[in-house]
Amino acid sequence: MQQHSVCVFLVLLFIGKYQAQETAAPPDWNGDPKLCTISPPVTPSPLPPPPMPKFPRQAEFALERVEIKNLPTFNFTAPSELTLTEYLYDYDANKLIIVKNKNGFIDAEYFYYDKLKKSTYIGTDYCVVSNITVNQDMDGASAIQIAPSTEWHVRPMNEFLLFSSEDPSRRITPVYLGTDIARGIPVHKWQSCYINKTDFRTVRRIWYFAQETVKLPGSTNDNYTTPVQALISASYDFPNGTQAAEFDEVFNVYSFRPGIIESAAALSPPKGVFCSSGPGQELISLKDVGVEWPNHFSVRVDASTSRSARWQRFHIRYNQGRDGEARRLRYDYMPPGSEDFESVIHDYSDNLTYTIDRRVGSCKISAGVRTSPVSAISDPILFFIIHEARFIFSPPEKAWEYNGLRPCRGNAIKCTILTTSVDNFPAIVDPDNGMTTGETWAVTNMEYGWSIRAPFATATPDRPKGFDY
Repeated sequence: MQQHSVCVFLVLLFIGKYQAQETAAPPDWNGDPKLCTISPPVTPSPLPPPPMPKFPRQAEFALERVEIKNLPTFNFTAPSELTLTEYLYDYDANKLIIVKNKNGFIDAEYFYYDKLKKSTYIGTDYCVVSNITVNQDMDGASAIQIAPSTEWHVRPMNEFLLFSSEDPSRRITPVYLGTDIARGIPVHKWQSCYINKTDFRTVRRIWYFAQETVKLPGSTNDNYTTPVQALISASYDFPNGTQAAEFDEVFNVYSFRPGIIESAAALSPPKGVFCSSGPGQELISLKDVGVEWPNHFSVRVDASTSRSARWQRFHIRYNQGRDGEARRLRYDYMPPGSEDFESVIHDYSDNLTYTIDRRVGSCKISAGVRTSPVSAISDPILFFIIHEARFIFSPPEKAWEYNGLRPCRGNAIKCTILTTSVDNFPAIVDPDNGMTTGETWAVTNMEYGWSIRAPFATATPDRPKGFDY
């Protein structure tokens, strides 16, 4: 019985494929008449239309999207899906950030139109880089070229919202449908019709914009139109006119605000996530942007892990000597399970280690400066010391991604954020016996927050010094 049902399914697929390939598109197909057609367009309202909506060059807003999918051929309706989305749109900077929340899973998308790349941070845990589509008039986030420039660019807001287009090659002229009430707000109603003759797709968008006399929370400029809601219906048709699938969406727009008031920190990518875009990615070395440890320094460090709320503290004194050859590292800390501080000195020149018991004043000298691997989760201090070369003495070259500015240690200090990724590191340590298992983590991300001027930023006249130290 199971084999028979599979065969029937394959036959259905074959028939559908044959129909799509052998039936050509009618030359006069101008959209699904059940939704809208571009010729003739929908009958406009007898009321005199207001001026066409005017949009800002920068905006931030939230959008609630409810989607319902129907398959009329199979008489099937899928459960509705709710997605909450935040948009940060900047036409002048050629930037777009979209943050999506679907069923509690948050993804952030950063669009780099000059490079035609999009970085998607999935659940703030890892990153996927993909190409930005170009010249896709059904996709408001796709890139376009604005004559006479040949550079790729984010679309103007009216095209980004898929409301209208004044470009002769993709002109879309909305039709005014009159006034209405949406979410209790007096609105003007406009309809736009988009079609794609390649896949017989039709999209009807009915946009509701607040009337001129309405004052909405968050609106800061009366010169621009405030979108309130959009009712969207889309369909895929077979060439013979049969509707294959239908999608209905409701967009509720909240807190539409011309301009962007978010801080630089709010616009930075998620913490500790390295975003690899493959060959051609412009990575830097720390020293390229003036980020270097001095030959002599002393620093106190607080360390914690995601599995322990307890902070561990240690004090490092680092000395490379006047010629940079006599490298010594001393750290004072309280070993796990101990009640007394211990001082350890690694003398890399003589390949010796001095361990000083601060309570009794004893000193133990042993050969070598390396110890067995430890778990970063259970012993972050010793882990840092063992791998200090990766962090201090010889950090990776041409491997760091600049991720803007972000507050460090709460909001006390502004930091330049630099992130890298190390494959097959560190070694996995058995928590029971402290021995390595022979396996490694697939990848580890490292992020530095440096309290120095941003490498690619210019100081403002009122703040010539960007950081405290």
